[in-house]
Order: sequence, then C-alpha cells, then structure tokens
Amino acid sequence: MKSRNIATRGTVMLALVGCLVGPGALQAQTMDQYYAVPPFVSDQVAPNIVLLLDNSGSMSGLACDASNPADGDCSDAGDRPFSTATSFSGYFDPLLCYTYDAGADARFEPATVKLTLAAPCLATEWDGNFLNFATFRRFDALKKAMIGGDCFMARAADGTCPTYGTPALRTVRAQATGVNVELVDTDYAGGVGVTTYVGRIPLADRSGSPARLWISVAPAYFCVDNDNSFNSNCTDGYSQRKYQLKIGYSTEPTGVIQQIGAQARFGLFEFKPAGDGARMLVGVGSRQSIDFSGSTVETFTTNTAAMVDAVQESFPSTWTPLAESLYETARYIAQINSTYIPGSYVYPIAFAGGISNGVAFGASGVGSVGASEITALTGAETCTAGAGYIANACGRDPYFFGSNHTPPWATTSTQVRCCKTFVILVTDGEPTQDTNIPAGLQDYAHGHHGVHCTGADTSSPTAPINAACNAHQNTTAPYLIGTSPAATGTSGEHKTDYASSGNHYLDDVAYWAHTNDLRPCSGTADGTIAVLNVTGHCLAGLQNISVYTFFAFGNIAGREILMHTAQLGGFEDSNNNNLPDLVTEWDKVINATGAPGTDGIADN
Repeated sequence: MKSRNIATRGTVMLALVGCLVGPGALQAQTMDQYYAVPPFVSDQVAPNIVLLLDNSGSMSGLACDASNPADGDCSDAGDRPFSTATSFSGYFDPLLCYTYDAGADARFEPATVKLTLAAPCLATEWDGNFLNFATFRRFDALKKAMIGGDCFMARAADGTCPTYGTPALRTVRAQATGVNVELVDTDYAGGVGVTTYVGRIPLADRSGSPARLWISVAPAYFCVDNDNSFNSNCTDGYSQRKYQLKIGYSTEPTGVIQQIGAQARFGLFEFKPAGDGARMLVGVGSRQSIDFSGSTVETFTTNTAAMVDAVQESFPSTWTPLAESLYETARYIAQINSTYIPGSYVYPIAFAGGISNGVAFGASGVGSVGASEITALTGAETCTAGAGYIANACGRDPYFFGSNHTPPWATTSTQVRCCKTFVILVTDGEPTQDTNIPAGLQDYAHGHHGVHCTGADTSSPTAPINAACNAHQNTTAPYLIGTSPAATGTSGEHKTDYASSGNHYLDDVAYWAHTNDLRPCSGTADGTIAVLNVTGHCLAGLQNISVYTFFAFGNIAGREILMHTAQLGGFEDSNNNNLPDLVTEWDKVINATGAPGTDGIADN
C-alpha cells in the first residue's frame, strides 16, 4: 500500500485558527499525535478528518455581534464596536483600501496600501478593516477558514476558482443564500478618533456627516443609509448604490481543505435541513459530493475538489443539534445505520443487513448516494475478502483506502486499520433541538464534566463553581471547566438548561466515542459496541474518534460545553486508564499564556 506523510495536526489547527480569529501566538503539536505507522508500511498513513460544520440559522449573524443572546446584528450596546485599534478578520485585507468597480464587474478591488490600521483611506476609497467589521458573517468566517470563500465563477473540475472581469482577478462573493438582513451602526464622532467613519467610508456615502450611519448587510450586498430602515436593493434616497459583496484577489484565497489537500482524507457532515442529527455530504476520502438539501451528486477528480464544492453550496438554514450530529458521525465510523432516518441515505454504509442495512452498490437508499455512485476500486480489484463488504461498495467504509482517486489513496485498494480519525466541530456554540440521544449516553461523562448548573451568574469572571452557571463574558477556563476532570468537585460546571430544546449531551457523546472501540472484535468475529449493545464490524486495533472543537464567534453560553467536549473527546491517555485524570493529558501545549498546562483550556 502506498501512503503519504501527513502534516502535523497542528498545521490543521493553525490554519483554522488563523482564518477564524486572525494572527496569534500558536505552537504546532508533534507529528506522531496525528498519524500512525503500521508494521507493514514504511511510511505514514493519511488520517481521516471529518468536518462537522454548523450550518444553523444563527450562523447568518455578523461576526461583530457580541450580545447575549445573539441577535445577528451589530447595533446593540453589547456588540463589538468598530475601532481602528482592532484588526478585524474577513474577506478584505485590513491594511488595504479598496475602490468599488460599479461597472460590469461590480466588485471591490485593492487600491491603496495602509501603513497602519489607523491610516485613513482616500475620499473615494473604502477601508478594508472597516468592511471586515461591518459585513463579515459567521458563515462567511466558516467558509473562509475551510475553502477561502465562495468563488463567484463556477469552480473548475479540480476545485480551483477561475479569474473574472477586467483586470482578471479571482473573485470571492460573500454568503448569498440562507442569510438575513443585519444592521451595523457607525458613528461620526466628530470626524476624528478610533471610532469615526471618516477615512473608512467614501465621502459620497457619508454626505452631510450624520451623527450615525447604518450599514444594512443583505445577501451578498450592502447599503449605506442615514437611518436604520432597510430598503431592498438600496433604493433609499440617501444610499448611493447597491454594493455587491464581491472581492477581487490577485491570487486565489484558499482554506484548510485546499492547504492540507491529499495529505488527509476529508469527509463532511452538516446539520440536516429538518429533523434530528446531520447528513454526510462527502464521505471520507470520496471524490463525490451530494447536495446539502437535495439528491444531486457531483463527481470530481479529487476529494479536495468534492469538499470545496460541498462547502461552497452550503448555507445557514436549521437548528444546532450538536450531540445528535456527533452521534451520527460516530455511527458512520462504526458503519451502522442512522438512528434518525433509517430508510434513506444519511451517510455511506459499506455493509448490508443487520444494524447496517446498506443497499447494493449504485442503488438508492440506505448508505448509497444512488445511481451516480462510483467505486473506490480500479481494474479487476474486488473488495477485501472476508471483510463482509457489499460488492464494489467497500469505498463507503472510512477505513477502506481505494485506488480510484488522484493520487491513489493506496496503489492497491485495501482495508486499513491504522489510520487515526478526527472530528473537527466548527460551531457558534449553543445546542438547540438536541435531545434524541440514547439514554445510556445522556450523562455518560457525568463524573468528569462538573457540577450540573442552570441559569446565569454574571456577577464576576471568577464566580464560584456551583449550581448557577458562570456567565460573565470574561469568565476564564478554570471557572468553567475547573482544574481537573478527574472528579466532579474540580471539573467545573456543566450547563443543562439550553433554550429551544437544547441539551448538554455533546461532551457525553464525545467521551464515549473517544474511549470506546467503534469497530470492536470478539476474537476475529464482530464484537459488541459499548453502551449501544449492538453488533459492530470488527477491525483489529482501536478505532475511535478524537474530537476538536472550534468556537466561532459565539457567546459565553456556548464556551463551556465546547471546552468540555474538547477535553473529554480528545485527551491523550498517557497512563492508560481511559480517564482524563491528568491535566497533561489535555492541556500541555504552550499557547497564549506563555506556559504549558496553565490556562486550563483543553488543547483540542
């Protein structure tokens, strides 16, 4: 079997953090934590990386929205204000001024370079830092991190973004589907200082120097107005024009998926448009994608191109069933059928009958994308003998490396038991409509996730750990997840009263999937999956999940559950007791605090 080196897992994390929160002091982790070296190959095996992306309705909101609860806009007292002392992430370069091409190209194009963030732009130019502040949505942040943003032109078969317009530039468009109109206000402030809109907005768009201007951010365009009413297509008498949120680049912007490329085998889950749990749009290592809300299947030359396509076509639309979605992801790794929609496609399944019930290759139904399905095999290859696979459908299994890929995942297609599997959950936090989890998993991590709490104690960032949830916006990790998960008394608090039928089961599912074998054996026969008590599909060794969480612009209410999920779903069991009882098992990376193991934030 031919295999390739994989970049450190720190590379993936650094790329994500850089896209989501901007520059910072970060330390990459060691390569041996991210790949395995099996005894029968001399090189490393590419890991499985399943992205679980939050496409809930709240991801339509602006990144500058810091109110609790979040309402999507940036015109409330608690929202993050504009300041030239702050560098805002987004599709624009904060150290560039931009002109707007109002002709056929209808896009922003780079103009004057700023030497500092505070340097003003010319009277005909827009400030890139201000545009990031005023127009960048949470879902835009997700797409920028993953794929560099939505390409305005149809992507090429290899997933790249063609040039467009004059001059020929790679053109990215902000989110155009599934988003609400959001308002941002900005002040004149005497025309001076770090908060004024003077030097940030062209003179023609701020005539009369009103005390306050409003930016109305609509689907992929915005308007400038002197009041807080929104007029579709910028038809208000004050607005100068409809500004399309299209940005030209001399070089193609990319995200984690393109940057890692064939060094890892990616898969993609997103929350279902309706109902419980998530749906898989790209199987691990597959070069096919299925539409988020339909049945159209597209085929590409690479797994990277399929992933880019699926992310680009996604949009905010639904609730936030975090635990249910991670649970379905674990069932996919186990190759057992969906709990929630057992009669149709939810994710690929390579096994027939029993608890799996996958249909034949190319058929429509459980475990198959339908007639367009391509096999992972080439030539006269057949699925691994004795593994129990459906004929020609072995590529549905995340532990099967096929040769029908560019480059081949394996020179000779084969089942692999040595690749690590990671789930990266990117979300703005609080779970909603998230109750349908097996009873045995609903408080599975109770001994390690702290005192159950309700309500909100906003009195202090260092309020005591008790039955009232610490909710001050500046609460630090020790007052959320404690100092050790070994015992309830030192493992922080655990919120249990989320709104809209949300629940606290995410970290329970993560702990179960991380500490149990999802492909157990009984001798050489199929074993029983712990807690679920169903027969799985034997694969020698330990096949589990390590979970990473990324907190994308949410408020304090979502931080604790994601911290506990990373802690309990990704700890490295150095003393082999299957417990996260040593701080060094989950907090040892040198990070922004300047010392390892001192910030109390789980490394994942």
